[in-house]
Amino acid sequence: NGLRLDVGIHGLDPGRSRRVLILEDGVPVAVNPYSEPDIYYVPSIERMRGIEVVKGSGNILFGPQTIGGVINFLTLTPPEHRHETAEIDAGFWAGDSCSPGRPCLLGNVPEGYASVMVSHGDAPNEHLRYVVQLVHKESDGTREEGFSITDVLGKVVLDTSARGEATLKLGFRDDETMSDDNGLTQGMYLSNPRQPTLSPADRISQQRYDASLTHVQRFDDRTKLTTIAYVSRTQRIWNRQDYDRNTPGAGLLPLNQYDYWVGDTTLTGGAMYFRNTDTILDRHYEVAGVEPRLEWRAATGDISHTLNVGARLLYETAHYQQRSGSSPTSEAGSLDYVFDHHTWAFATYAEDRLEVRDWLLVTPGVRFEQAAFSSNVSREGDQDTSQSGGGWAGGVIPGIGMVAGTPKANVYAGMHVGWAPPRVTSPIAPKAGTAAVELQPESSINYELGTRLTYKRLAHVEATAYLIDFDNQVISSSGALTSGGQTQLVNGGATRHFGVEGGASFGLGEALGIKPTAIDLGARYTFARATFQGGPYNGYWLPYAPAATLVGTLDVEHPSGVAGELAWTYVGEQFTDAQDTLVPDATGRTGKLPAYQTVDAVLRYKLRGTGLSFKLAMKDAMNQTFVFARRPDGIQVGGFRQIIAGVRWDWDEAPTPR
Repeated sequence: NGLRLDVGIHGLDPGRSRRVLILEDGVPVAVNPYSEPDIYYVPSIERMRGIEVVKGSGNILFGPQTIGGVINFLTLTPPEHRHETAEIDAGFWAGDSCSPGRPCLLGNVPEGYASVMVSHGDAPNEHLRYVVQLVHKESDGTREEGFSITDVLGKVVLDTSARGEATLKLGFRDDETMSDDNGLTQGMYLSNPRQPTLSPADRISQQRYDASLTHVQRFDDRTKLTTIAYVSRTQRIWNRQDYDRNTPGAGLLPLNQYDYWVGDTTLTGGAMYFRNTDTILDRHYEVAGVEPRLEWRAATGDISHTLNVGARLLYETAHYQQRSGSSPTSEAGSLDYVFDHHTWAFATYAEDRLEVRDWLLVTPGVRFEQAAFSSNVSREGDQDTSQSGGGWAGGVIPGIGMVAGTPKANVYAGMHVGWAPPRVTSPIAPKAGTAAVELQPESSINYELGTRLTYKRLAHVEATAYLIDFDNQVISSSGALTSGGQTQLVNGGATRHFGVEGGASFGLGEALGIKPTAIDLGARYTFARATFQGGPYNGYWLPYAPAATLVGTLDVEHPSGVAGELAWTYVGEQFTDAQDTLVPDATGRTGKLPAYQTVDAVLRYKLRGTGLSFKLAMKDAMNQTFVFARRPDGIQVGGFRQIIAGVRWDWDEAPTPR
């Protein structure tokens, strides 16, 4: 549904994008970038004008995550003259998700989807530009997990001097979603993978407020200072109905004291028993930071330099409150615990981009990270308490990159240290019988070697070999490394990732001489081998590390305004625990994930001279369900066909000569 983002780079586990630093206009979007980097807030793609991806040694200019890579979402730029946009999409997921013994909440009708987007931008004078945008989406959701999203963006650009410019950005996001952590058991999946959510009472209410001020001052043609100041607040309340997975009689309640149960009650772990209570996870996160960056260009003989020097001061805080409700939909409940966390972090970095005679580019750099953590448990049940703790973590992160050749034919190589601060988890387990895990910082050495070749507009090919050696990697596992059976983050120790990434694009329209029709064929492939090094699982594959992923695309555009895109995606088989368990267990938590593939297609038509454009899109066109994860607690299903039709209108006011 586009509500969460799971992205991996170089074959790293994509869960919650925790191995990738996600930015919006250079500002971290994680709720707490240092202590809780999981991506629970995903910027709406409607507010974006582009996406930057940084891999390799270029990571050291960012942080605190420098292991996988950086994705920087670039928001809309205020226009030079008045511009209006309106877009409406509507569609549905084909096929219902009703189970034989449980009727659909919506009857036998497909789950619907609708969204609307409006934006207005203008430039009242030559020194001021602005844009405002509103996006609203609603859906019944797959498996009857509905959602409602409202996203607002405002952006103002103001000239501060002849060489200075300030950009103020304000954002608001409201998510109201049904969201469960429990997935299907193995028996449920085999009998009906499309059945609706097992816990329809589970809901997330999340609001995010953010503001940033970016000032760019060009002192001369060689020197530029960019300063970013930002704040954000994210508040999230997650209501989750309590449940048990063991066979009743094994220390659990009598059946008549449960609200309901689903699955095979004769099989240990084959059913889920939902209680008449819920757990309320109440979280508040705040982040504030400032980051100046100086860029200076100079030359020494035949070598030209572009020096980037910067620093960042960041403060983050989290307030965790857990309550136990007396009904599945309770929003109040009795207090279980209160936990507060604070982080002060300082980073500084420097990188010199050396260009030698237009054929060699060498980029050495270093980053220093320091973070001080403090935590306190101030309440346990009905008792006030004071359990405080703290510490600090730091890293020295050097790196160097090299490119030799021309823009159309070159080889490149790089090496850098990967580092991620320790995640801070609650010292009190949310459920009895489980224990919190103290996670250590992650550190690695990353290498890459590759080439890029471009022939006119006909073909572009690139290939990269990479190696990542971890001293300690935090992994997601549901096996012997965890407690309680659920998938947890644990210290995995030393690991190694090596593989090859390749990409190619071909201008078939150009090659076949059928211009001006454009026909472009593209493909991207990643092979990754990720294994434990040493210890009891030496040589075993890491959880959620597919050996191969492959994406093929076909894009066609005709001068008449008709265009189409087709994308095929293949994801190879994966393990879900440190023991590389092959056969799925009854709970659905462990067992090999089979390979799966998806097909997406879209058809567009632009009615020239009117500003109107139309689209018809189909996602998961094959409508074949598959298991894409067994975490955090059971089988998660994908592959639901979605069909969307949309119309968009763009209008530009003719600029007035000045």
